[in-house]
Amino acid sequence: MSASSASGGQSPARSLAPIAVLTLVWGCNWPILKIGVTDLAPLTFRALTLPFAAIGLLVVAQLSGDGIRIPREWWSRVGALAALNIAGWNGFVRFGVQQLPAGRSAILAYTMPLWATLIATYVLDEPLGKRKLWGLVLGITGMAILIGDELRVISHAPFGVAMIIAAAIAWAFGTVLLRKWKPPLPQNTLTGWMMIVGWLPIAIAAPFFDATPLVDQLAALGPRGWFAIFYNILLAGTIAHWAWFYLARTLPVAVSSLSSLPVPVVGVFAGIFVLGEKPGPQEWIALALVVVALFIVLSDTRKTRPAAEPLAPDD
Repeated sequence: MSASSASGGQSPARSLAPIAVLTLVWGCNWPILKIGVTDLAPLTFRALTLPFAAIGLLVVAQLSGDGIRIPREWWSRVGALAALNIAGWNGFVRFGVQQLPAGRSAILAYTMPLWATLIATYVLDEPLGKRKLWGLVLGITGMAILIGDELRVISHAPFGVAMIIAAAIAWAFGTVLLRKWKPPLPQNTLTGWMMIVGWLPIAIAAPFFDATPLVDQLAALGPRGWFAIFYNILLAGTIAHWAWFYLARTLPVAVSSLSSLPVPVVGVFAGIFVLGEKPGPQEWIALALVVVALFIVLSDTRKTRPAAEPLAPDD
């Protein structure tokens, strides 16, 4: 994808495929991630998966003729985006998901649309509008229903809750800044370099937080751990990251962030399938609310004016 197309407006119909990818791949990844950070130390797990996913995106960029060069004046902004969208999100989530059930971790993480919509209102002057507001309310209501009877579990793991909420806020800031700056870079190039730059602090921190040597962890890793690694490299790392940053660059923040709301619903059902939990009425009610919220918001994107182009490459 070219930089120009990445920064322009996008029709609802063309947004459905990336949303479907996010919903299925990231939703199913929550129980898989739980397996990964159980069999491997949290930062070690991410330090192993991020660089290979990034290299895959950069190889695709090079082979497609986009090139992988980042202009010197854009490196500081790419670094800031990587710190929020990659390092902050992945670092906080990996510790949080150890403390909480996989499905409920996903629910807390996807409070991100609330934070992103509020931040964008002030940073980007994006009008909220009645349809977006209703979509936000319905989506967050669905999340609240899913949390419901898990409040007791969450209250017993305050550190895990704090880590997941911090991840959601970091992701929200990163989403808003990506929309504000509109980097004039091909999609695969930008995403690949953000993942590499965001991987660096995780790789540096991993040996300090994860006491067991990497060689010993890999030697003890079973088939399900290796599956979690490959899933997070190819699907959750490469394909889903491309889909997310595509949406974040082409849709208003309120719309792109709300488009992520089906992910925790799928995460809950994936947890049911993989981890043996039983579905309840709250899962079905939440699913209905999230689908309605997404329909309301996406059906209004044709009326949304694109945000003004930034005057200079900075934040």
